[in-house]
Amino acid sequence: MDKELLYRYFEGTASPDEGRRVKQWMEASDENRRAFFRERRLFDALLMAADEVPAYRHPSLFRRAGKALLKVAAVAALTLVLQQLYSGYVKVGQERQTVVAVPAGQRAHITLPDGTGVWLNARSELRYSTSYNEKRREVDLQGEGYFEVAKDADRPFVVRTQAFGIEATGTRFNVDAYSGHSEFEVALMEGGVKVFDCQATELHLQPGQRAYWKEGQLNVAWIEHQEDYRWREGLICFRDATFEGILQQFRKSFGIRIKIHNDEVRRYTYTGKFRLSDGVDYALRVLQRDIRFRYQRNDETETIDIY
Repeated sequence: MDKELLYRYFEGTASPDEGRRVKQWMEASDENRRAFFRERRLFDALLMAADEVPAYRHPSLFRRAGKALLKVAAVAALTLVLQQLYSGYVKVGQERQTVVAVPAGQRAHITLPDGTGVWLNARSELRYSTSYNEKRREVDLQGEGYFEVAKDADRPFVVRTQAFGIEATGTRFNVDAYSGHSEFEVALMEGGVKVFDCQATELHLQPGQRAYWKEGQLNVAWIEHQEDYRWREGLICFRDATFEGILQQFRKSFGIRIKIHNDEVRRYTYTGKFRLSDGVDYALRVLQRDIRFRYQRNDETETIDIY
């Protein structure tokens, strides 16, 4: 397998056809699979060694591979479970931060220095100070994350998003906070959390409750369907979802702009599941079995037009 193609696949810049070629090659034999993950480990090590900004902003990273490999020990702080995890460092003021970013169409699991487990959904980014767990436990999230917080009553665990903060001690909860999207939600599965904003507004959730932003205020409701949080399994689930709502989820998961030119499709609803790894083209073809529409994809502009 051509290494340049593999690296484009790891970077998330490979075309859908190229992605299928890589997957077919990897699944063809155990030897290919071992080679795939060998290159993957090298790729991750180089990304973790980047000094200035997340590696996905540095196409020339691999040309600097020699000195970068001297810092591979930095990867010990993270446990890579799934493919396509980008990691690196940034410097904010006088403080260095670890940055973990997941590209479109992928998901990943990491373990923080205190033992807290974090699942990150597609197009999500998590930042935390390299001094994390020394005096405080705070992370910044853009996107969606599922947290299984290690218990420490003396040091609450805090997730900061663009508009809200979430504080917990030991608990399991899901946060949906993509930048550029009006939706915000915290769903509590176990334990207790406090949701707050810069104006000192606070909400305390009980297990089975969720807080969400709507019409200019935070609201609380009971979680109705656990399937909404099965993205950790690589599934996108819908129940009587509007066609527009489905496309909105595809925009978040796959990082592609989708424009509707056929108003007829807006009246349709759909119930079903899609695997994130199958990609947006497969999902649209499945939808075409029940909903009459056609679409055109432009990979250069990362746009899909629905007719």
